[in-house]
Amino acid sequence: MISKYIEILDPTDKAEKKDKQTSSGVVDLNGKVIGLVDNGKPYYDIFLARLKELLCHRFKFAGIIHIRKDEMDTGAPLNAADREKLVTNFNIVLNGICD
Repeated sequence: MISKYIEILDPTDKAEKKDKQTSSGVVDLNGKVIGLVDNGKPYYDIFLARLKELLCHRFKFAGIIHIRKDEMDTGAPLNAADREKLVTNFNIVLNGICD
């Protein structure tokens, strides 16, 4: 039997504070491989192209790889192959939302 329920969130409740470990960051972008994740929204590719141009004037990257999501920002995750690329090939990943 399938049970259906609705989760109700109370916006007046105090948020639970959790300690999260964050990345130590990257001190120098020179020699790094960066990944640009395109959410597929209109004109986001133009924004990323300009961002890439500006970054390349300032840093000497070992590589820049542009990944475009299969579905326009529906909240869908990247496909397995692209997720694997991010994990194994990049030092830095830039992901954003553009409307």
